[in-house]
Amino acid sequence: MFALRRLCWPLALVIILGISVAVHAQKRIDDLRPTVILVSIDGFRADYFGLHNPPTLNDLASKGVRARWMKPVYPTKTFPAHYSIVTGLYPDNHGLIENNMFDAERGLSFGLANRKAVQDPVWWGGEPVWNTAQKQGQIAAAYFWPGTETAIGGMQPKFWKDYDGKVPNDTRVDTVLGWLDLPVAERPTMITMYFSDVDDAGHNHGPESPENREAVLRVDANIKRLVDGLAARGIFDQVNLILTSDHGMAPYKMRDAVVLDEMFDSGDAERVFWVGEFTQIFPKPGKEDAIYNAIKAKLPASAAIYRRSEFPKRFNFGKNKRIAPLVVIPKAGTVITTRERMNRAEKDGRLDAVRGAHGYDNDIVEMRSMFVAHGPKFKSGYVAKPFEAVDVYELICKILGLEPAKNDGKLKRIKSVLK
Repeated sequence: MFALRRLCWPLALVIILGISVAVHAQKRIDDLRPTVILVSIDGFRADYFGLHNPPTLNDLASKGVRARWMKPVYPTKTFPAHYSIVTGLYPDNHGLIENNMFDAERGLSFGLANRKAVQDPVWWGGEPVWNTAQKQGQIAAAYFWPGTETAIGGMQPKFWKDYDGKVPNDTRVDTVLGWLDLPVAERPTMITMYFSDVDDAGHNHGPESPENREAVLRVDANIKRLVDGLAARGIFDQVNLILTSDHGMAPYKMRDAVVLDEMFDSGDAERVFWVGEFTQIFPKPGKEDAIYNAIKAKLPASAAIYRRSEFPKRFNFGKNKRIAPLVVIPKAGTVITTRERMNRAEKDGRLDAVRGAHGYDNDIVEMRSMFVAHGPKFKSGYVAKPFEAVDVYELICKILGLEPAKNDGKLKRIKSVLK
């Protein structure tokens, strides 16, 4: 009898555990409406698929759609680029012309760390896709994306989060999956999610560094968690998953930087935004020509100065009044800096340390962003010709059956990715 009891207890335990697993098994979703999950991997350069070999992303690319590359907007900066993806507008037209801005008419400044400014709708023009969806009866959700913290046109996604880069990526993924578990009447059909790891590592160590490869593989594991979660719910092949990036990344060394503040009288400027790839100068009244001529005469071939209206036409940039009257931009491989910053880098032994930067000419190879998509609306095993980031808004509207707002994108440039 005792021996029998010893045999029965393990059997009972197995049965109990089996029942527990069955009770807590992931519930399948059988009433999914057309849904888009738009994921940004900030700073993921188009050639990272081969350079860093992320297995999940490569698998999605081979089974779904991959663009040879996607052309980001100019300037190739985080806020302008992300907001162009979801509005289909060039920065000139949506107003986010750089990560740092000054609106002379209102006397207001904007910066990524200025939460009050970021949440002020006065900066955000156009209609983001989450508003387009909600205006037409759908529900939107965002686990981070520039603009989602702001009541643009009096509206935000139904579900959204204040940006906090310390939130673990797995938490972001699990929250998105949780939104999909909601009853169909509460469930979002337009979802965004954002990861910064690759951009951070690229800046700190350079795009081809082991540290950046680790970041790429780390985010790839987060994407696998998302894919596995969708599969567990029986909707991996029903969700339209779009993975993209805002820009690429170019290596540089401080030793090659252009020391700009020694080329003009800084007292002639009201303010200067010392951004390495896009330095904006706001001259005092009557001083624009003096600053322009002084810098023009001294700049090396690795940089150029433009008046607001003189940017190359292909940039689709230079009409918005938030752009400084004078802008100095370097070529990839260098940055603009001050003598103080250069001296500090020399003192710290960082002159020859390889770092990464973006914001450069959006036609160069290093700035190319990526696009991968998988789902019922997309072709399988298809490699698309390059298209523009502003075309993604039209694509999402097409998938969700939405009437798009006015935008600069062209569906005809991107529609080949669809079945």
